[in-house]
Amino acid sequence: MTRLQTWNKNIVSSDLVYKLNPKNIHDLTRFENVVLKSCINSSIQDQKDIIFGLVALELLTNQKAKVSRTRKSIAAFKTRKFMPISTKVTLRKKNLYNYLDFFICIVLPRLPQLKEFEKNSVIKAKTSLSIGLPNLTIFPQLTKESEQLPKNMGLTLTINSNNIKSNTSLLLFLSEFQMPVIL
Repeated sequence: MTRLQTWNKNIVSSDLVYKLNPKNIHDLTRFENVVLKSCINSSIQDQKDIIFGLVALELLTNQKAKVSRTRKSIAAFKTRKFMPISTKVTLRKKNLYNYLDFFICIVLPRLPQLKEFEKNSVIKAKTSLSIGLPNLTIFPQLTKESEQLPKNMGLTLTINSNNIKSNTSLLLFLSEFQMPVIL
């Protein structure tokens, strides 16, 4: 069991029982999965640039990345059918807690414009929180390879959870893991 997983089991679950008063222990909020998605704008002109996204996600998560392709052609975006456009990785169970522990303790303090996650930013998606990272040099695994990575490469981290009854319960759950949240 990882450090964050034992924290969730011993501290957070008992704390949420007192704060949220669930009818059943299975109604407690927990993490479903974490999805990391990397999109490279230059991959439309040169399809070989998708390799940078694959390598970056594999270095960050120690898991094989999947290539996402377009479903249909759109002339305005200059895309063709089945063209590789982005890469993604879905983390579940033990890998989820390992990566969240790394993200909360190491990556979030290194963000230059770290802002709190407010109630208004979570209203649209009740069960998930998406964080956009425009620069990948904040990750320690990618600092040496930052010269080889494209400049316009970003990362979107989506944290999905279940059994969310309200927006404040999601923010309360995230604040239990020391995420910067304003309730």
